[in-house]
Amino acid sequence: MTMIHGGDIYRNQVQLDFSVNTNPLGMPVSVKKALQEAVEKSGNYPDIRSEGLAKAVAAWGGFREEMLVFGNGASELLLAIVHAERPEKILIPVPSFYGYEKAAKASGGEVIYWNLRKEDSYCLTKDFLEVLREDISMVFLANPNNPVGNLIEPRLLETVAKTCRDKGIILVLDECFIELAGKEKTHSLAGKLEDYPNVIILRAFTKLFAMPGVRLGYLICEKKLGERIKKHLPEWNLSVFAQEAGAAAAAERGFVEQSSAYIETERQYLTEILEKQGFFVYPGEADFLFFSTCGKNESKKEKNTDFWKQDIPLYDLLLERGILIRDCGNFRSLQKGYYRIAVKSREENKTFAKILQEVLKTGKKDGENGLEYVKPGEIEGRSFEIISRELEERKIKLPEETAFIVKRVIHTSADFSYAGTMTFSEGAVAVAKELIRQGADLVTDTNMALSGINKKVLEAYGGCAHCYMAEESVAEEAKMRQTTRAAVSMERAAALKKPVIFVVGNAPTALVKLYEMIESGSYMPAFIIGVPVGFVNVEAAKEMILKTSVPYIINRGRKGGSNVAAAICNAILYSLRET
Repeated sequence: MTMIHGGDIYRNQVQLDFSVNTNPLGMPVSVKKALQEAVEKSGNYPDIRSEGLAKAVAAWGGFREEMLVFGNGASELLLAIVHAERPEKILIPVPSFYGYEKAAKASGGEVIYWNLRKEDSYCLTKDFLEVLREDISMVFLANPNNPVGNLIEPRLLETVAKTCRDKGIILVLDECFIELAGKEKTHSLAGKLEDYPNVIILRAFTKLFAMPGVRLGYLICEKKLGERIKKHLPEWNLSVFAQEAGAAAAAERGFVEQSSAYIETERQYLTEILEKQGFFVYPGEADFLFFSTCGKNESKKEKNTDFWKQDIPLYDLLLERGILIRDCGNFRSLQKGYYRIAVKSREENKTFAKILQEVLKTGKKDGENGLEYVKPGEIEGRSFEIISRELEERKIKLPEETAFIVKRVIHTSADFSYAGTMTFSEGAVAVAKELIRQGADLVTDTNMALSGINKKVLEAYGGCAHCYMAEESVAEEAKMRQTTRAAVSMERAAALKKPVIFVVGNAPTALVKLYEMIESGSYMPAFIIGVPVGFVNVEAAKEMILKTSVPYIINRGRKGGSNVAAAICNAILYSLRET
């Protein structure tokens, strides 16, 4: 079984990621500050014992320090558990998080699946006790479950734990979402581990404190069991960033309660949105919703009758609009038509609701309302086919060397006039590519252009992308000198001790400053991409650069913008990647 996890923003063009269920309140300010300060400590090895983190988490959660085992995210801990215990038979109720199955298979043991039933809303029931036999070595349970979000009834959970204890079964209880559900006091076994030394509780700061990129998880278990697991973790598995961020997070007071209350409100809001559109939302309490196009409440039969008769590719239609959700069709025991979305901020949830309504109205079937359904991965290719065809129809033939750049600008702007106004110095494309190969940096005049540039290829050749416009010192200096931040930013960039490609999409004064430095002989840029947009001094500034000896790509006239500047850079970077 091939699994595709949520959060794949690296291979999709995503504006809103509803596929990953992190805290909608975001990372606390104290945690961000701790991460910034950890930079100064990164020249040293991290504490191999993570003592500061252990003390902070123990005080925060009311645990004994010797009960805690920390890992580079929950995934590392799952693998350490199975390698330490070497279970011969592992029982996993499904659908559930694929990480359990991945870890279980890594142990070499036999994996047994227990199918949760749709008619029970995929909740664990007492029937599960019947499969807890003496030959089972380990059980994985999630509370709340992922992807459904439902909690295990406390009495049943204790009965499962007791049965496992009496039969010598290790129970791995994943509680990574329990605090966001606000149920850690009523539905967790963390305070009862003295009665259940066979239970390992798994938690993570990933979701609770919105820090998945930091990677920090922990186990709560009996000391001897924890010591066995630690032997299967690498030395220094926690960076200084993870330790400092974790300690800062554990010092937060009231954040968990505030988060769970906010999630409950927004969860209800999203539930109403989905049910109004005719989806069936499964009962749950986590910071995500599990819903289906495969069934609905009997009371809602009259709603969206046509929609239910159609096989709408909801995941693809939303992705076309920049929204990534979790398609649960590849979870074991599920099929096409099941989805999961995160609970996010009210503003983001309102955007989701609006776009969901739009795609359900317009995305019914190919040809209806003039629409043609195209898979997300095919959209860009189809777009360039249309651009090439329309250029031919307009009898416009672009030079081979620069055509791919002009087409990408047209793709970004939907404006064919760029075919006549884009201007290149002799050999400009070859020069720009060679500069990047040699590790040149890019400097933009807006953060929008900076964020739009794909930096992976640039970094592969040793280059970096910068924008100085938002720096306080730049604003202060510009005010003191009564000039523009763009002009000061260009001067800052000139201090870089390497070749610089200037990417100007907004401020003509940036081009004017570059021209002045060139004319005075104080600085010579390696390359200029000049496409500022506007009405005041825009055309004149571009013409000034055309008079210099610096290699350039300029769009003559008033048109341009940060998106066009980023498109030109990306065209060159993508071309390098393909060669």
